[in-house]
Amino acid sequence: LPEKFALFQNFPNPFNLATNISFYLSDKSEVNLTIYNVLGEKVRTLINGILDAGSHSITWDGKNEAGSVVASGIYFYRLNAGDQVMTKKMSLLK
Repeated sequence: LPEKFALFQNFPNPFNLATNISFYLSDKSEVNLTIYNVLGEKVRTLINGILDAGSHSITWDGKNEAGSVVASGIYFYRLNAGDQVMTKKMSLLK
């Protein structure tokens, strides 16, 4: 297990119906995990709140805030935890 803040590559990637995003927090933090499209537009916020230190994972079902399935393409997921930020890229294929 990592000892410091880490954002892992989603699995599976590329994905069709859903993908799992995992990360590790070294300290209890205010966390925001958001999905963006290639234009930088927010697609969906998956987590917005305080989480304890340790390993966490969440599944994204390929839907936007309105509950509609998004188009195939490249998406980015960005994790903000306290003063730490990491971004990774993923592909949705239908």
